[in-house]
Amino acid sequence: MLQIVVPTDFSNNSYNALFYAAKLLQNEKCTFHIVNVCPTAGDAKHKEDQKESELGLDAICHRLIRDVGKNKNHHLKKVSLCSNVTKGVSDYAEKQKVDLMVIGNKAKEEVKHILFGTNAMQLVREVTTCPILIVPLEIDFKSVKKMGFISNYAQPILEENIRILNFFKAITDSALVPMSIDDGKVDKIVLEHKGRFMKAFPNISKEVVLPIFEDKTKTILEFVDLWSIDMLCMVYYPHHFFLEFIGNGIIKELNTKLSVPFLILSHPEN
Repeated sequence: MLQIVVPTDFSNNSYNALFYAAKLLQNEKCTFHIVNVCPTAGDAKHKEDQKESELGLDAICHRLIRDVGKNKNHHLKKVSLCSNVTKGVSDYAEKQKVDLMVIGNKAKEEVKHILFGTNAMQLVREVTTCPILIVPLEIDFKSVKKMGFISNYAQPILEENIRILNFFKAITDSALVPMSIDDGKVDKIVLEHKGRFMKAFPNISKEVVLPIFEDKTKTILEFVDLWSIDMLCMVYYPHHFFLEFIGNGIIKELNTKLSVPFLILSHPEN
């Protein structure tokens, strides 16, 4: 049974992520750990906040069953934590050996909610034991027909990440469309890494290679639009390729501009 963590602050953002995950994984046996973080035990309002957290979790579970129906494949586990948001969620995910974390992206009208913005990006950095799926608030659920995968192959794509991509391909019955940005830095190691990756997906006809359109964010958004990508996938390298994106705020831009779910795969450091 898959173990799925969905942090919630009871906003529409977090509910939309839970709804999307329930629909995406409707045919898979899953335990959804719906996690809300309330103030620590040292806070004077701790008991009151704890009760409010528990009531909120009850309400969100009832809402999900009302909206998607009762699914015999799914078990909903309500978890109220007293902790720092990032530490509490990341520690819980590691302890439970979860297979996937699903969070909502930042919406303009909900910038004050604690789960998004800075804390969401901290989760991307801190959670290295499972992939993270970021779901845009504005989207309705639809079938995934094409999954885009972006890499510059400076590092090898781990077997575990290939397995995860194959899993998402299988449950969505989608085509994988790899894309790289032509930055003029191709070398022998890059070609070797790319070759191994392409061999793992023999049904891929070719890779999409694009020049930089103004900037990398623009290039990625053009790729998603022109190739009708329904889910975008990347690997997070703590001190390598992905920092080219988050270092200049590009992941933050993608998170607010992407209109498709964003699957971030982890690459734990040795």
